[in-house]
Amino acid sequence: MRHANRLLIAFAACIFVVTFVTRLAAQSDTDGWSIPEGASKEANPISVTPELLEQGRELYGDNCERCHGPQGRGDGSDAEPDDPPADLTDPARASRNRDGVVFYRIWNGRNNPKMPAFKDEGLTKEEVWTIVAYVQSLRKT
Repeated sequence: MRHANRLLIAFAACIFVVTFVTRLAAQSDTDGWSIPEGASKEANPISVTPELLEQGRELYGDNCERCHGPQGRGDGSDAEPDDPPADLTDPARASRNRDGVVFYRIWNGRNNPKMPAFKDEGLTKEEVWTIVAYVQSLRKT
């Protein structure tokens, strides 16, 4: 009986370690972003129109351009030279930066490298979704 208890305890410890390491690896895969599970399946709830893209361009100019640059290439005046912001025009990024992921990156920000959480900067969710629509339109095809 003692042998069975020891095996059970060892098995439970192994499960704990595997779960902990898996969660730690998943956290580091997001590079400091707080992105909920399933975000990659979220589509922009706002219909994309030319008017919406114009609003997105204006919001981008007011909030994002200083780091991401006028064309979204990561070359803004406040961009960190040692760790520049992402090039938003890169089509290779499309598969891992779907609407919901981009939304939560803008909404929640991150600490390192620094990107402000625009939920704390006074933007509404609708405004962030509007920026998402504009940013997604910057990608080269």
